Amino acid sequence: MAYARKAFRHIQVSNVEGTPGTAEAATEVISGIADVTYSDKVFHVPEEDRNSLSLNHANRVIVGREVSGTITGDLNQRIALWLFSNTIRGNVTPTQPAATAEPNAYQSVYEPGLTTANTPDIANGIDTYTLEFGDGLQSYEVEYVVTTSLSIEITPNGVATFSWEWFGRQLTETTVTGALTMASTIQRMPSNLATFYVDSSVANWGNTPVSGLLLGATVTFDTMFTPLYPADGTLYFSDVNEDKKEVTVEYVFRRGTNSELEKAKYDAMTTAYHRIKLVGSTEMDSAQSNPPHVLIDIAGQYHEFGDIGDEGGSTTETATLKSVYDVTGSKEYSVTVLTNLAALP
Repeated sequence: MAYARKAFRHIQVSNVEGTPGTAEAATEVISGIADVTYSDKVFHVPEEDRNSLSLNHANRVIVGREVSGTITGDLNQRIALWLFSNTIRGNVTPTQPAATAEPNAYQSVYEPGLTTANTPDIANGIDTYTLEFGDGLQSYEVEYVVTTSLSIEITPNGVATFSWEWFGRQLTETTVTGALTMASTIQRMPSNLATFYVDSSVANWGNTPVSGLLLGATVTFDTMFTPLYPADGTLYFSDVNEDKKEVTVEYVFRRGTNSELEKAKYDAMTTAYHRIKLVGSTEMDSAQSNPPHVLIDIAGQYHEFGDIGDEGGSTTETATLKSVYDVTGSKEYSVTVLTNLAALP
């Protein structure tokens, strides 16, 4: 089953489910949605020889229930909390880096467990949520929502956008949670305000901004979460599997001295320590220069480099970076979100 974007009039997300799979009422309107598609019911179609040229004789059998979908939109500091707690890890308590000078600024750090699981059945596993969506005719609810892939993209003269691929337990007709309005404090993050950092060690991560190099990037978090279907008397998945994961970055660099320094890392197969800082336009505390931000930190190695192109009169090079585990710092990737929320609404 699929709906075009114009069929939808609202998409909302709940707070953290107290028990994964137990639906919660929506608390937040997701802004800037481009489209939502979903499928429901896994069928077995019998194939039988019945002395006939007809292909289908028997009824289909429902053998599984699962919903999957994609939501795309503009990244902002609020939706970032839901996205990364559902993609990387959950149970994150925000801290205040400077509580006195910046009382409105709260920082959440999302870093995966690499020697422990990140599935929602453990204490620090991902948080699960309930989605509500629909139109004036009918609204629907999906609980136990888990990310399969999350991409963040920046392009010149645009804003940072997200593409969120997910699966959930089941699709239920419902009455939409009312009295929710779009948060007035969201800030979209212009790509031109982003900063790109390149460092040579985990100890110096995010210390060295590089100007005139990054023209565009797509960062994809491949979670390797899949639904688990044991024979336990129900058509729905009852738990989540997790396999080895990685983050991939597709870069567009301006060809020049700085791109040559990156290509040298490709040639030598050395690890690069990158940070992409995405920021809003308005400070959260007066005179503090602290707009909300999203920091994406990745230790990685280039797997491809050097496809030459042209963009706005500049010669460009594309590069593909894949995350790699840093033994010294025991890190591979993390995301830090600075926002004005002490907790999810």
